[in-house]
Amino acid sequence: MATLAVKFTFFIAVLSLMACAYSFKGTLPENIKSVQVEQFRSNITEYGLEQEITSLVTEAIVRDGRLSIDNESPDARITGSVTYFARSAVTYTGGEEVEQYKLELRVSVSMGNTFDNEYIIRDEAVSEWLLYDPLSESMDSARQRLIVQTSDGIVRRCLSGW
Repeated sequence: MATLAVKFTFFIAVLSLMACAYSFKGTLPENIKSVQVEQFRSNITEYGLEQEITSLVTEAIVRDGRLSIDNESPDARITGSVTYFARSAVTYTGGEEVEQYKLELRVSVSMGNTFDNEYIIRDEAVSEWLLYDPLSESMDSARQRLIVQTSDGIVRRCLSGW
């Protein structure tokens, strides 16, 4: 009985040490060290979202540090298109004034390996939304928060979703 307890204790100790050494970094293919973020396109009339998303995705990849940005001969290419942006009233006051708005943003994203021209992810939707109070925050401020949130979601999907 004592040997069973010793074996169990040893197993738990080894498992604990392994857990301390574990770090989630995603599973990037080993041959991908650099990426090019192409200018995102827009299928909607809201001006400027595609430029802001392109810039923020590039900045987030640099900040992450796993891949370098290479516009000459990248190992992978990220492309995307803004497909949906909407603002809708969610809650109202007793006087029928808007108390809260919902902003939604959807982007279709692809990432391709330039070695064999295979898609790693293809036309996947990254959707984000948020609520804001028009009395305490402007639509421009809420829009900017949503763009940052969506850009972070794109980078998470591209770098950790494989």
